[in-house]
Amino acid sequence: MRFNDIVAVAKRELLVITNYKFSFLVLFLGSFYLGTYLSMAYTNLIPDPQIRMDTYLAFFFLSTEIACSWALSTIQVQDYMRQRCMETILATPLSLASILLGKSLAIFILSYIPSLLCTIIVFCQANLPLGLTALVFPSSVGWILFFISPVLLFGIICLNTLQLMYLNHSMGSLIAVFVIYLLVFRTGAHFSSSIGLTVLVGYVLGLLCVFLLSYIGLKFLKKERIVLAL
Repeated sequence: MRFNDIVAVAKRELLVITNYKFSFLVLFLGSFYLGTYLSMAYTNLIPDPQIRMDTYLAFFFLSTEIACSWALSTIQVQDYMRQRCMETILATPLSLASILLGKSLAIFILSYIPSLLCTIIVFCQANLPLGLTALVFPSSVGWILFFISPVLLFGIICLNTLQLMYLNHSMGSLIAVFVIYLLVFRTGAHFSSSIGLTVLVGYVLGLLCVFLLSYIGLKFLKKERIVLAL
């Protein structure tokens, strides 16, 4: 596995996804709706601005990332069904690890950027009424979750990409990620207290689970297995 191989696969996947311009535009608009208007409909009910931001970073930032990556994966599935392009990638000398990480990296980039923009908008919205002299930032736990969130997202994307390889790139393989999104979003919608170590521990356990499952899945995955599933 080489870094250049991962970048090559990621570049190709970025071109494939962004080629579906209408779907890509709808996806970004949907991401901003989820990450700003819909999320703030719940966080704005929290009077304390710091708890409001911590709640957003703990639940809605991650759920927006997951929803965006889920939608991007549907574009991947659409391309596989139309072009049957997976056989071309498998015919190259690239390792399965490079293919997995490259495809996941492309999804990560395109889902993390709009989610980060949504977070900036939420931060400005929370501080705008307070004025520049009284800026409110997340707590220490909130900052930790902010930096852990993209790592957890990448692990979830890797796991979802493995599912797509194992399950013939079917839409059914996306159900698990959609369920995770619903669980994270609904938890945030009913959360109004300070973010404590419980949420942080949940993040760490989530990290361990997704990367362990990804490692096990990759270890048993063979190119012949993917070809048979196509």
